[in-house]
Amino acid sequence: MRSMKISTAQLARICGVSQGTVDRALNNRNGISDKTKKMIIDTAISYGYRPTLDKNIKQVGVIVFNLNNEYLTSLITEIEFALRKIGYTATVMLSHYDKEYEIECIKKLYSSGVDGIILCSVNSGDKFESFVSTLNIPIVCVGNKVEGIPYVGIDDYAAMKEMTESVLKKAYDNVVYFSPALKYSDAYAQKMRFEGFMAGIRGFKNYSVVTELEQLSQNYTNKTAIICSTDYYALKVHFKNIRADVYGFDNIKMLKEFG
Repeated sequence: MRSMKISTAQLARICGVSQGTVDRALNNRNGISDKTKKMIIDTAISYGYRPTLDKNIKQVGVIVFNLNNEYLTSLITEIEFALRKIGYTATVMLSHYDKEYEIECIKKLYSSGVDGIILCSVNSGDKFESFVSTLNIPIVCVGNKVEGIPYVGIDDYAAMKEMTESVLKKAYDNVVYFSPALKYSDAYAQKMRFEGFMAGIRGFKNYSVVTELEQLSQNYTNKTAIICSTDYYALKVHFKNIRADVYGFDNIKMLKEFG
């Protein structure tokens, strides 16, 4: 039922029918005449009910952190395009890295009748996994892995290890790993990237790990490389005008414009 100001029991009394008949009318079930159905729905509309005009609309909910990162906007664009080709629409919500609000987003999408949810989650743990398991629709995680939920993503560990080893071949004197996301306990992909960096940097002693932009120095030598765990972070470093070679991760279009 959608935003009706009275209960189905009250509506049944107003219309002079049983509550079961009201339920059949509002949910487009058989067993009542078209005339009775129209009378009930018209009465319900006068009390704020909004019927679903097309029961055949197929929707998938998409929950991401925000739209600040071009990676996420590109992800949503590709999801929407892929869904449209198979007759689905995408309903997008933003969690803003808020764990409680992310759960509210999931509940709202579920209540609206989506056929599945694509989730860039900031939640994890037994309680969250138990909550998700009660929903009888497919849920897939992207970016951050949650145990018990199917996950789609790259091998972040291997990718960052390979990139780090490639950077070291350029004979830098100093390497800095910049990743503010390391402060977040549930950032699965970021943890894997950091582990990949540590595996790739093994044997190279002059490196540091930084989680705050303000901790980056303006006095690095020209033979310093800053490896960022996302292109979004790389852009932040670029605009700080730090004298170093900056490497991103996501291959977004904007970063290419800055070389």
